Amino acid sequence: MEFNNKYGGIAARERKGLLWKFTSRNDGSFKVPFADYISRLFFPLMNEHGMKSSITPELKGDIVSSFQNYLTAATVTEELHRNVSGRNFWVVVKGEKPWSVSGNSAFQKAEKWTSLRDESEVEGYIGAFVIRRKNAQLGIESGVTVFVPVTDDFVELMKVSIKNISDKPLTFVPTSAIPIFGRHADNFRDHRQVTTMFQKVFVENHGVRVRPTIVHDEHGHAVNKMNYAVLGFEGNGNRPSEIWPVMADFIGEGGSLDNPEAVFNHLPAPVYSDGAVNGREAIGAMRYREKTLAPGELAEYIIIHGITDNENDIGDWGKKFGSAEKFNLHLENTLNYWRKVSTAVAFDTGDHVFDNWVKWVAFQLKCRQIFGNSYLPDFGYGRGGRGWRDLWQDLLSIFLVDPAGAREEILNNFRGVRLDGSNATIIGTKPGEFIADRNNVPRTWCDHGAWPVFVLDFYIQQTGDLEILFKELPYWKDVFSHRCKSKDQKWSPSQGYQQLDETGKVYYGSVLEHIIVQQLTAFFNVGEHNNLLLEGGDWNDTLDMAREKGESVCFHNFYSYNLSTIANILIYLHAQGYKTIDLLSEILLLLDRLPNQSKVDYNLPEARQNRLNRFFGKIGHKVSGSRVEISIKDLIKDLQEKSSHISEHIRKNEWVTTSEGYGFFNGHYDNNGQAVHGDTEDGVLMDLTSQVMPVMCGVADDAQIEEMIRSAKRYLKDPDSPGLRLCTDFKRLNLNIGRITGFTYGYKEHGSKWSQQNIMFAYGLYRRGFAEQGFEIFKELFQLCTDSPKALIFPGIPSYFEPVDRGAYAYLTGSSTWLLLTLTTQIFGVDGWFGDLLLHPRLDRSFFNASGQAAISRNFRELRLHICYHNNQQLSYPDYRISQVIINGRNLDINDGNHSEMVIPYKILVENSMEKTCQIEVILETKEPR
Repeated sequence: MEFNNKYGGIAARERKGLLWKFTSRNDGSFKVPFADYISRLFFPLMNEHGMKSSITPELKGDIVSSFQNYLTAATVTEELHRNVSGRNFWVVVKGEKPWSVSGNSAFQKAEKWTSLRDESEVEGYIGAFVIRRKNAQLGIESGVTVFVPVTDDFVELMKVSIKNISDKPLTFVPTSAIPIFGRHADNFRDHRQVTTMFQKVFVENHGVRVRPTIVHDEHGHAVNKMNYAVLGFEGNGNRPSEIWPVMADFIGEGGSLDNPEAVFNHLPAPVYSDGAVNGREAIGAMRYREKTLAPGELAEYIIIHGITDNENDIGDWGKKFGSAEKFNLHLENTLNYWRKVSTAVAFDTGDHVFDNWVKWVAFQLKCRQIFGNSYLPDFGYGRGGRGWRDLWQDLLSIFLVDPAGAREEILNNFRGVRLDGSNATIIGTKPGEFIADRNNVPRTWCDHGAWPVFVLDFYIQQTGDLEILFKELPYWKDVFSHRCKSKDQKWSPSQGYQQLDETGKVYYGSVLEHIIVQQLTAFFNVGEHNNLLLEGGDWNDTLDMAREKGESVCFHNFYSYNLSTIANILIYLHAQGYKTIDLLSEILLLLDRLPNQSKVDYNLPEARQNRLNRFFGKIGHKVSGSRVEISIKDLIKDLQEKSSHISEHIRKNEWVTTSEGYGFFNGHYDNNGQAVHGDTEDGVLMDLTSQVMPVMCGVADDAQIEEMIRSAKRYLKDPDSPGLRLCTDFKRLNLNIGRITGFTYGYKEHGSKWSQQNIMFAYGLYRRGFAEQGFEIFKELFQLCTDSPKALIFPGIPSYFEPVDRGAYAYLTGSSTWLLLTLTTQIFGVDGWFGDLLLHPRLDRSFFNASGQAAISRNFRELRLHICYHNNQQLSYPDYRISQVIINGRNLDINDGNHSEMVIPYKILVENSMEKTCQIEVILETKEPR
């Protein structure tokens, strides 16, 4: 093992920060010297079946299958440096103090700032975490490899290797230990001692199993079926020599986990009478046989941490994983699996850092899918599952990485839409399962109806699957109505959670009907300034205290875009021969521009609200179930008029100009009905999201976009620092806006450099033709993420950057979705057009290697595409044109060969494919004048 001794000084403060470096394997793997000197670092491990864990350079972190089932006590970031609990493995050399492979030892921590400190190194793989540690005085080098196998087992596997690096024989006694919490995360604080008394503790052949008698719930207790096990094996599969099941007996009276008495004094494991170990805090501590290693010799140990409701699994785990050979086999399978996932969308630019970094961004998409917004140390507010908005946004890029299940997941999600346009806010663990609210507090976010259209349109463009629009699904139904402002007193759970018609049957509407209802109800749901009512918040849910008079101009833009998008889909359908569609008859109230319908004056907010309330009155409990046939051409006209009204209203009424002469859009109104953004007595207030949306949604004109960019650099950019802040400083608490105004400025929604809005701004600018400006924002975000001495995170993209550009809330962030989407569809320009391939590269010259090549690989329908752009003249967009396209060696006829973009029919791709693969060479040359 080679260690980077650049930081060989006595004090760790000599270090300049975290410096990770990608290995030469080009699989995303990286190395970090002395990572245990950086606080707040953690790494996710998981499988597709729901096993999850997090691990730090000191082997701390959670092992969990669900919020109800934690093997270890749930940990948040600020607890990592406070507690001494974690995975540990002790080595005791006769006459020496105990030494820990994790460094989580009272003795090693005392030497951490001295010349006697250990050398350490972390190596991260997509799917596995390795910690190496060396102590020259003892002549020991350790390696710890941890991963969650991709089997359907709910286990985390850990292999510890101990190597003699001295020139003499090394004799030692090894001991592994990890506390077993074994219950619901809430019980860490709620009834901790009471729930401990439920614990039944069993000493198994290879370790310790804990099975509580009941699941504690004061609303009604339940019989527990879950087991939590820690098993230990020597490398050849032999069992431990001694086992401790009780924490107090292992650490000793007055002892601690970082200096347990059983290890320090080499105490024997107690012999217990029947039942004596029950009702006490448990630990899985195992001592292994004394071992003597010759110089250069290695000893290995396997530890299994598992959660199961089937006791038989525990014996099976030993047979399946309980030796070094079996461990290595499953490690190889796991790494191969995640390598395939992380390269589903892959880039080859010749930039070693960029090409490897993007693999971690792709991995993050799966992290979001499996972890949701919970379980990792930074995410202390989560209780499992994903929210409505997260689910839809993640589908955008999950479709690129894992397209197979996208259609069914989209359909299942639409089952959460209510007929009043609102939706369930939390997605359950089963397909089509929804929960009203994480805190049982009914709340409607005004942006929730916007995301499904964006995702559905993306799906249709990528696949050409128009039939999905006509798939009939039920609507979700519960006690809440009128967008959660009222309750349906006639409803009861016995009626089920699906909308019923007057005959008592479940009503089914098409997917097209679902999205039309969502957009129409949002269109009419306006406040006194004729903008979308903010309700409980929009994407920024810290704007949570303007529920009566608050308005979101910001997301009003999105609904304008969606109405236009649906109209464009209908135009395409009409061209394919579709003439009419069927809709629930009550919806006609909201289609007031159809022939023979009573029109609403869109300039009168009260008139729009009155029409909406008439609709709510008709669907409050049951619906008629009757449908009407509507002309597609008439429907297109209605939707286009509504879209145009929103766009014109925002451009005319919500553009503000500051006293300094800078212009941008106001994004919100507070609960007093006052505009939030622009000149105020506390200075200029500006919001980045409120500029992103009009750019991305086509509301802002080109002159406004140029001015918004200028204003963003003036008000949202720090001098000599990359990235844009999310907003300017609310200098005082204002509960007519929300809790955002109480946050310290520079953190989270209150003025941090929020990754998602930076990359969405880049996405919008590329989409609108401002590629140079979009690239500037993209480049600065990449710089923030990869400047590891400042960011102090492992490779990837975090939710946001704190005032000193330190990354925070890693792995579980929607920014990974938007970054991959921007790279794939906007920068590399590999997109779809109703199922055909659309190429419109907007690449800066810096994306091309020394040979003038930049490549992307991705799935497209049933094919695997490898697209290589050849730019021998090293041009930047828009200075090049597509002059030639070659598919698997065959030239494609592209007429005059002077295209900035082009559509290749899917049929041609299929005809020219080889084993469902297309190697596409795209030649870029100087654009010829027309």
